[in-house]
Amino acid sequence: MPNDARLGLVVGVTLVILVAILFARKDTPAPVTVSAQNSNLSKVGLSAPVPGVPSVPPKTIATAPPRVRSHKVEEGETLMSLSKQYYGDTNHVGHLFRANQDRILAPDRVPMGTVLRIPDAPATPPPSLDR
Repeated sequence: MPNDARLGLVVGVTLVILVAILFARKDTPAPVTVSAQNSNLSKVGLSAPVPGVPSVPPKTIATAPPRVRSHKVEEGETLMSLSKQYYGDTNHVGHLFRANQDRILAPDRVPMGTVLRIPDAPATPPPSLDR
């Protein structure tokens, strides 16, 4: 390999690494240092404002944990029939399959007696297959 090519390769790789470091540093917050004066405030239950940290905690939205049911597959049942039974339509077959990939090999083959997880319906409706 010619020396010019090596030099170009080294410079290019170095630039990529530097750009990656700069962008990674933007996302990480600055380290917080506590001085001796601020540590006295914490002894009496007070806290000093820290630059870059909001003084009011952000509001959080309380959500219920997702409900997961189980269903033992009977003879003649398919993911499509279970989707209709639990979600009211047959568009959630993919959702059921993803939730049970460790238990079944394909969405069209569900062995009788298999215990499937039936999670709550996803918040967003499944994409329509019609175009």
